[in-house]
Amino acid sequence: MQTHCYLFNEQCDVESWLNLMVKNDRWQQETWLDTQTTYYDTFDWRLYRKHTTLEANNLDGIPELAFRAANGDLLARSSYTEEPGFVWDLPADQLRQQLEPLIKMRRLLPQVTVRGRQQNLALLNSDGKTVLRLKVFSDHQAIDPGGAQQPLRQYLQILPVRGYRSAVRRIDALLSSDSFLHAATVDPLADALSALGRSPADYSSKLDLTLQPTLTAQQALRNILRHLLTTLKANIDGTCNDIDSEFLHDLRVSVRRTRSALSQLKGLLPGEELAPFREGFAWLGNITGPTRDLDVYLLKYADYVQRLPENHRQDLVPFHDFLKQRQTGEQKTLAALLQGAKSSKLLDHWQDLLDQEREPDPALPDAELPVKKVADRRIWKLYKRSVKEGQAITSETPAEALHELRKTCKKLRYLLEFFQSLYPANDMASLIKALKVLQDNLGDFNDFEVQSEAMHSFGLQMAKMKKAPPATLLAMGMLAESLRHQQLQTRQEFERRFATFCADQNYELFHQLFGRKKGKGASKT
Repeated sequence: MQTHCYLFNEQCDVESWLNLMVKNDRWQQETWLDTQTTYYDTFDWRLYRKHTTLEANNLDGIPELAFRAANGDLLARSSYTEEPGFVWDLPADQLRQQLEPLIKMRRLLPQVTVRGRQQNLALLNSDGKTVLRLKVFSDHQAIDPGGAQQPLRQYLQILPVRGYRSAVRRIDALLSSDSFLHAATVDPLADALSALGRSPADYSSKLDLTLQPTLTAQQALRNILRHLLTTLKANIDGTCNDIDSEFLHDLRVSVRRTRSALSQLKGLLPGEELAPFREGFAWLGNITGPTRDLDVYLLKYADYVQRLPENHRQDLVPFHDFLKQRQTGEQKTLAALLQGAKSSKLLDHWQDLLDQEREPDPALPDAELPVKKVADRRIWKLYKRSVKEGQAITSETPAEALHELRKTCKKLRYLLEFFQSLYPANDMASLIKALKVLQDNLGDFNDFEVQSEAMHSFGLQMAKMKKAPPATLLAMGMLAESLRHQQLQTRQEFERRFATFCADQNYELFHQLFGRKKGKGASKT
């Protein structure tokens, strides 16, 4: 939230300056107020990236949540008595309605608190009408969630009153000539974070990585792997503390991307050195799977309920209780493993390997090639494989063929994202979007199958544990049937989705960016 303000210099005594200023005009002063504002956002800054802020304000003991646009406009407000967390824990009011589509399943976290004093002033005309307002912010401190504090700049903000532009121009001119002030644009959240050595949006799960075309293929791969390792490490604490399900999701995506990079970009690093890490990251993928699966079932529970006739929805509650109990147990096991010696050793040794300076190795000829040359070749090869696999699928093809295509498309997607900075941004965005439409179909097809089978497995486990009343087992059977039906509908959509992905314009763009020159064996199949 950036606003046009005037900063006081360090030599200025703000209260003395105010006492002098109010003598020259008709100013109405309020008493100084103690203020405290805590800025909330998700770990991946979903609100800030949408140019909004959520503030928990305490103005002289009066608590309030304020949701604002970047320009400071109030979008929604609500009283609060407890710290904000998940959106479904908030009152069902306008604030929740606006936050829900932005933050979804993520927990709101305190990012920084600003504490200080504030005075409000109103400039009156000869008729006693307010023509302009000022807010003065003094003695402010930025406080991080751990308690560390840093002083902030003191400033004042002009708040115009509609219909009185001349008052704003006059006060602007007065303040601009004041030796104790200088005009500035102030973003209170960014300023507070900066004072603590941070910046907004300092984490993203996206592969926001810029590779220079002058890099060798090995140098680029190491940059990619270091970026993925940083993301993985950033999500360990949130995963172990079970803050929200997206920490584990982002951690697993980093692991999958790392494994895919090692698989699809062979020959750029010594294979014998990578062998233990291939095993290590496979282990990380395996130990995080059970907890993530249970997270997904819990996130989808509301959808499961809606799939049932209304008179059977309550019967599913024991299933929800079962999932929660299982998730709690798996979560504790996972946290112990991630905090254990094996995990720490794996990541520390991986960091050391990636940070090693290397001399060219004659046994790895591709490693010293320009990165774009290697990227072209690997992406084109994987694209052709995805087309070939998809074209072989008919209405009679076993489901396993769609699962294999899903895996190929995922690998292709990762390669496109790894190297997207080397190609025109609009072209890459277009190809990734087209691929994602197909991936969504293949992913849904797989998910509906897995979830349908899981209903039967969970039902057997609950029956064995005597935690499944007959009505619950019946409801779970109905749910499994609904999911199977949805899977069939998804498969019927595959042909159209695949045809769109293989459309001539997409093929031509893939060929133009990555393929061989025409007349040298390039083929759509």
